[in-house]
Amino acid sequence: MVNRSESPITKFKAAVYQKTPAPWLPSKPKFLTLVIVLQIFAIAISSEWRETRIAWFVFGIFIPITGWLAMRWRIYSSVFITPPRSGKTISDDRWNEFYFTGWGEEKMKAHYLKSNTGVKDTVLYLHGYNSSLGNGETRCQHINSLGFNVIGLDQRGFGEQKGKYEWTILKVVADIEMLLEKIPNVLGFTPEKFWIYGHSLGGFLTIRLSSHPSGWWKKSFKGIILESPATSFPLIIEKKLPGRAVMASPWVRHILRREYQRIHPDLNVGYANAQIPFWGTPEVPILVLQAANDETLGDDHFILLKQHFNEISDIHVLNDMPHTSKVDVKERRDILEKWILNINDND
Repeated sequence: MVNRSESPITKFKAAVYQKTPAPWLPSKPKFLTLVIVLQIFAIAISSEWRETRIAWFVFGIFIPITGWLAMRWRIYSSVFITPPRSGKTISDDRWNEFYFTGWGEEKMKAHYLKSNTGVKDTVLYLHGYNSSLGNGETRCQHINSLGFNVIGLDQRGFGEQKGKYEWTILKVVADIEMLLEKIPNVLGFTPEKFWIYGHSLGGFLTIRLSSHPSGWWKKSFKGIILESPATSFPLIIEKKLPGRAVMASPWVRHILRREYQRIHPDLNVGYANAQIPFWGTPEVPILVLQAANDETLGDDHFILLKQHFNEISDIHVLNDMPHTSKVDVKERRDILEKWILNINDND
């Protein structure tokens, strides 16, 4: 366990930081799984046990329990284990690699593009779910061409980054806070003006980080860019759950809550709080670049954003832009360029 009284993470505000207890600690699912395995093993190797009625009576009792455990595993794996890697790798040889310590004292890798004008203005780019820095590389290159330093990484569990198992969004938030803490040492200066660009789930992360700033970036924050952002974790989970799991939502929520509490013992999870406005409300300028026909998230996330952020955001709906960051359009670049340079010049 990290000693928070001696650790720099005590000043962070957006996530939780206590390490997960040892995985071998007992739990009800582990106990039931062990009993089922032992019962099957006993039936397989002992002819005397196979011939008793009680053996098959016990076996019959465990059939529905096995189904429950299987469904529970499907729910767990769909939320807490990231999908097979699918993101592109970065190809621009101007990227500089560096390492930092993330959640749970795990070694992680990130990259940065240095400004070609020598300015200290910096943008952090955060990709979406099951994506990578490589998928959003053209966005980073465009921002860098405007004179900004650009920081990016494959987030925990995606691209080339480790952390596939027991993935949670709060681990990712903690990783990014710890990444930001190291940026002055990496760049050789403290950024004077700082923005975060978040795509899809990266937008959800951006909302959280910008609503709970800390460290040097609290003073340097100038704004955030949200591209087709996710705004509700429950809505994300409902699309990821297998089969008819959504129909049993109270049970599903109980499983998710228990697993979150096990992974993050310093967190009292509220399912309904994992969406805006409870997730956070930024107090910096917000640019929203929304795909008109969002083939991945649909309309629900954007509707929620307009309900709560409409009056504090500069919102643009782009008809020709899809959700995926693998495709870029000139309209997105033009709007972003005008917005960020206008803030930069008038600050």
